[in-house]
Amino acid sequence: MKKYGKKLIACILSFAMALSLAACGSGDSAPASGGQSGGSAAQTTIQWWTPNWDEAVSREFVEEFEAENPDIHIELVITDWDTYKDKITTAISTSGAPEIVTVLLTDVAPFANKGLLEPLNEHMTAAGTDMEDFIDAALDITSVDGEAYGLPFRYDGSGIYYNVDILAQYGYDSFPTTWDEMLKLCDLIKADGKYGFAWPLGNQANAATRFVQQLYTYGGDVLNEDETECLLNSDAAVSALNAIASSVQNGQASPSSLEYDNTTMRDAFGSGELAFNFTGPFDAATLDADYPELNYATAVIPGIDGMGCTTANGWCVAMPKNCKEENKEAAARFMAYIVEPENQARLTQSFPASETSIQDEKFSTDILKPFAEQLNNSRPEPTFTRWSEMEPIMYEYIQNAVSGSMTVEDACEGMTNDINALLQS
Repeated sequence: MKKYGKKLIACILSFAMALSLAACGSGDSAPASGGQSGGSAAQTTIQWWTPNWDEAVSREFVEEFEAENPDIHIELVITDWDTYKDKITTAISTSGAPEIVTVLLTDVAPFANKGLLEPLNEHMTAAGTDMEDFIDAALDITSVDGEAYGLPFRYDGSGIYYNVDILAQYGYDSFPTTWDEMLKLCDLIKADGKYGFAWPLGNQANAATRFVQQLYTYGGDVLNEDETECLLNSDAAVSALNAIASSVQNGQASPSSLEYDNTTMRDAFGSGELAFNFTGPFDAATLDADYPELNYATAVIPGIDGMGCTTANGWCVAMPKNCKEENKEAAARFMAYIVEPENQARLTQSFPASETSIQDEKFSTDILKPFAEQLNNSRPEPTFTRWSEMEPIMYEYIQNAVSGSMTVEDACEGMTNDINALLQS
């Protein structure tokens, strides 16, 4: 397995980008034709399940590819953030699965370990893909025992957006570099009846991600290496959950945190209700479009004595194992087209996962550079085998701790005991 190293750091520090994995909306999941009204008898017809936020560019890819490859017809099925995981899980678990699906990088290993995805190294080499051009950290997430099961085209983590005008009112010309300094700023803001920031605790996945980011900043982990024991009763976990709960209870973070998700939190920042916001590079374009008068800048996440840790994730295309065997060569050809460096630059709504693509000038704006720097202190979002079952357990105890119905220590002990019971079942 390749590791996240100097090659990525040197490349990514100079570049950055715009738009979104978290800016995911709802959409129609019915099949939609690609560049033609239907496949002819001489064509191989394949399906690509692609999310609605990528739909416009995906249609362009289909039209371009079909024009150059008249022997292949592509049908698009449009997915949406709220339902895509359940629908794709069902679709790839049966025979006649779609040939290509767009999924989160962290979905790949759990699917692959269940035998639901096709190993790609041989297919993609034959289709002409340069597997060495993928950013090491992104490809590592989609690989199992050295075999790639997903081709990354997007890879990013969180950072800070801050309102330049609000911070200037309190004498700040840049964002604080440590967590304690950030809380001092929040105390100044709350004295005027406003809030420094918020947490997206109204959404299960958003809340779990923010807790894990704090946990990693304090040097903790969720499970031991072989996934047999939960480690969330550690000092690091208590410190992480206390950072969330106390900031809400002390009025440094908005009490609406218990209802917010990433989207409503972004809008609260854009409208001036919050002085700063933790989110990804994908929100820049939305803020520019929806709040053109907003004077904002970006920074890395503050930690204990410097930059904190972010979790990183992204999107990739994968080939279900249960699709028609005779269609896999055609699917590999189209997948090779999707992940060409120039196409990653078109498709990605955050940093691409190609070392060639990330050198595109659109990834070098001042607004986005801190997100590239932040990836130097990043870890992949959890890919634990039973993460989908662990997440709701964590969410319940996070909400209990923040609402004050349970102490932070009892919440960490409770989630640890419940997750250990799950792991042993």
